[in-house]
Amino acid sequence: MNKVIFERGKFEREEEPMLDLKMLKKRTSSKTPSGLMLKYAKQFRDKENFLMAKLFQELYTQIRNMEVSEEFKANQWRGKSGVTYQIKPDYVIAIRFRKKDIGEDPVEVKTEMSKEQINKVSLAINQLNTKKSINTSEIAEKVYNKAWHLVFSDRKKHTMLVEILNYLEYKKQIKYSRRGRIEVLNQVKLEDSSLT
Repeated sequence: MNKVIFERGKFEREEEPMLDLKMLKKRTSSKTPSGLMLKYAKQFRDKENFLMAKLFQELYTQIRNMEVSEEFKANQWRGKSGVTYQIKPDYVIAIRFRKKDIGEDPVEVKTEMSKEQINKVSLAINQLNTKKSINTSEIAEKVYNKAWHLVFSDRKKHTMLVEILNYLEYKKQIKYSRRGRIEVLNQVKLEDSSLT
């Protein structure tokens, strides 16, 4: 791999640039800039043009470093915070602070859930509690007597269902996975609207 160059009476040795053979064993696709550079590095290595192969190998390394260093975490455009519950004789108020838009101050958002609504969801969970986990779509269909897609597309009903499930999780009666499934921790008790 060493080249010998003759110059008017002098012998010089010019060594081939060292190629990273481990890198050249990687599979490539020309779908990304780094993949294209690696492809060209392999082609020049196969043609025994090691100087160009080394150049494209260095370009590959620099592009890969840029790809890694250019990752960033986007700021959430809607801030979310914890929730507090105020329990009244006939209803429960969920209080959250949310940002309406980027750069705005958080605004207090209150959601009232009547104990009757909570009872309906609890009763549906009790009736469906025959297996390890229950789909929230089954609960919604039982509570609202409508197909799941109609409940899911009705923002007000869907939000209320999610808020009630969050409340039941807060009370440690269920575990709500937010993937459309719940697990009953204890037999869900109905909220008694006559008690405070």
